[in-house]
Amino acid sequence: MDEPTSALDPIATHKIEELMEDLKKDYTIVIVTHSMQQARRISDRTAFFLMGELVEHDETQVIFSNPRDDRTQGYVNGDFG
Repeated sequence: MDEPTSALDPIATHKIEELMEDLKKDYTIVIVTHSMQQARRISDRTAFFLMGELVEHDETQVIFSNPRDDRTQGYVNGDFG
């Protein structure tokens, strides 16, 4: 899914996220998003790409709390993006 909730209001976004949570029990779902908050809320694993390069991927909790790459840390901190 490419930015599945980018044009939705908060109530509709919440409903779509609930649907994705339900679907991920039986399916693998790949979501492209620029919303770090959304990635943190609904993903089990997160990948960070920069300029087309896969910089890092891991469990979402690790990416947000203890990333290995300085570029990932910079993005999570809001230093760029």
